[in-house]
Parts: sequence; C-alpha cells; structure tokens
Amino acid sequence: MISILSKVAASGSIILVAVLVIALVVGISVLQVSCSKKPPQGSEPTNDLGSTQTKSPTSSAKETDDDIDGGRKSWVNPNAPKDIASTDLLSFFMSMTNDSGDIQGSIDLELCVFDEDDKSHIEKAGNNVKQFKDFGYMLTIYVSDDRYSDCYSDYGEEMTATLPIDKDFSIRFAEAIRESGVLELNGICDWTNGLPPKAREFIIDANYASGEFISIEMNPSIPLKGIALYRSMRPLLLETMLDAGENYVPLLNLDRAFTTPAELIKTIDLRQNHMMITETYIFTLMRFSDRYCLTGRFTDKDGQRYVCDGINIESVDRERLLNAFVQSRYYYARSDDSGNGSSDGVLDETTGSFTVSFIGVKKSYSPIYGTEDESNESVYEVFRELTMKYSE
Repeated sequence: MISILSKVAASGSIILVAVLVIALVVGISVLQVSCSKKPPQGSEPTNDLGSTQTKSPTSSAKETDDDIDGGRKSWVNPNAPKDIASTDLLSFFMSMTNDSGDIQGSIDLELCVFDEDDKSHIEKAGNNVKQFKDFGYMLTIYVSDDRYSDCYSDYGEEMTATLPIDKDFSIRFAEAIRESGVLELNGICDWTNGLPPKAREFIIDANYASGEFISIEMNPSIPLKGIALYRSMRPLLLETMLDAGENYVPLLNLDRAFTTPAELIKTIDLRQNHMMITETYIFTLMRFSDRYCLTGRFTDKDGQRYVCDGINIESVDRERLLNAFVQSRYYYARSDDSGNGSSDGVLDETTGSFTVSFIGVKKSYSPIYGTEDESNESVYEVFRELTMKYSE
C-alpha cells in the first residue's frame, strides 16, 4: 500500500512540474509578443508606476525658439517703475545702434560708482586711479559714426574714452534720463535674435540707490524716447569730453538732426586755386579766445581785388558766418590738411580745400555733404561779403 501511494505521489509531482513549465513557457511568449508591439504614433509612453513627469521651464518650445536666429522675446515687467525721482545712480548702461535716418552709427555709455576693489575699474583708470577716487564716478563712452563708411572706407571714426566724473554730473545725468521720457518704456523687452550687427537696437540697464531700476531691450527699431534720451545727454557728454581733452567729433557726426554748437568751432578755412584769377580765393575765420579774426582774398569779375588779413570782426558778422556754417549740418570727414593751397594765382589745374577745426581737438576735418536749404546762407557767399566789408 505504501509503495502504491509513493508511486502516485511521485506521478503527481511530475505532472505538477510539467504544468508549471508549460505555464512559464506560455507566459514568456506572451511577454515577448507584448514587448515587441510599438505604441501608436504620437502617443506618449506611460509609466507603469503611475508617476507623472514635470518638464523644466527652460525646455519649453518657446524658450528654445528664443535662442535661435529669428527667435523673438516679448514681455513687459509690471514691476518696472515708470517714473524715478531719485538722482542717486549706482550704475547705468545704454547701447544704441541705428543704420538710417538722422542717427547713423553706435553709442555705448556706461556710468558707475568707482570701486577701487574692482580690478576692471583699476585697469580702466590706468594711472589716474587717485583722480577717479576723488571724483567718485567712472564714465565710459564709445562712439562709432558710420554714415558714409559703406561708400567711403576712409570716412567714419570711432572713439573710446573713460573719464572721471563727479556727483554733480551723475545728478544731471539722472535728471536727463527722467526728463527724456524714456522711463515710459521701462520694463519692455521686445527682442529678436540673430539680426545683422548693424541692426537697430536700444538697450538700457540701470540701478539706483533707492532700489529702483531701468530695464529696456528693443530691436529692430529705435524708440523715439530712446533718441530723445541720447539728445538730452549729448550736451553733457560734449561738455565732459571737451573738459577732458577728448575727441568729441564722432558725437557731432552721430546725429545729423542737431547743429554743431558754434562755440566749439575754432577755425573755418575755405580756399581754391584756379586757372582763372576770379575763381581763386582764400577765406579763413579763426578764433582767439573770445574774438574772431577774418582773413580773405579774392578778385571779382570786374578785376577788383579784395584783401583783409586777420581783421577782428564784429559779433554780428561772426554770428552770421558761424550760423551759415552750422546750419548746413555738415558731416566732418577726417582731413590730412594736404588740400590747403598756398596763395592765389594761376595754376594748370584747380585745387581746393574746405576744413574746420574744433576747440580742444588736435585734428582738422573736411565738412562734406551739407544740407541744401534755400533759407540758409552760403558759407562761401558770406565769406565774400565780409571780405569786401573789411577789405583794406
């Protein structure tokens, strides 16, 4: 009996093992089939554990588009103040580039409290660290005028200057910011990536001791308030550069809408040598402190010769001549003075020159591309009339 039961138990065990093996094989086959199937196109894979995945904000399609050429960012910071009464600037940066209209070229301005522990400040200050410490502020100006650089490679000029400025300047600077109306744009970012280097752009980043700030980024157009800001700052910049002995002529060229301040003009020289004596002339206006002297030589069509040498002219005549010059809104091209003739006479060919020099600037320039306005007097005609008036 025992042996029979043992045989039955052994047979049952074998059957059970066989069933388990068959079940295992079937299970593996089903699993292989299910794994070999692909989810439908466009469906998202699911997580068997039921957990969800949160995307990083920087991985969104919008942010990715911003980083590629042509990607556009556009928003307004609601916390940006639209008026700032404080005049206590800690830092200010402005960059403006334009390639058409009255303003053509680039200007970068950076103003900050001088920090002797900042290595970059020390490097910029060079041998004038003590002066920067005494004044308290550092102003860096970069200007590039390129109105005619595409047509004439010799035209156009750029300059960089780092100047010590005092608290009074920074206050006037802050007041100019407020008066320009540019704060109405505060908080605006409207920026397209990948535009050409000369594309129009306007950027401001500023911080005040009060905790207030300015943040503006715009392209590919220059807002009128941005142009108004530059124009409100321009007299301050010219004054500071003149006092520091820096070349400010690129600033004069940057904005053609503004006339050159007459008080900056040191000399105007207009001359021509011609085969005909009646077409030969020399005219010069030269400033000596607060007086202006006229030199003129020419012969009219009747053969009458007019000459005046270094005559001190009346203020009304000085203002008339200077006004005729500045109202022409010339572009000042660099000059090597090679065109200045020596005296009037008969030559085999015509030569001539037209140059201007400015107070505090060593180089002379050639005024070119003046605006034609019938209401404005000709510099040449005024020179002739004044030479006749003061002729000996």
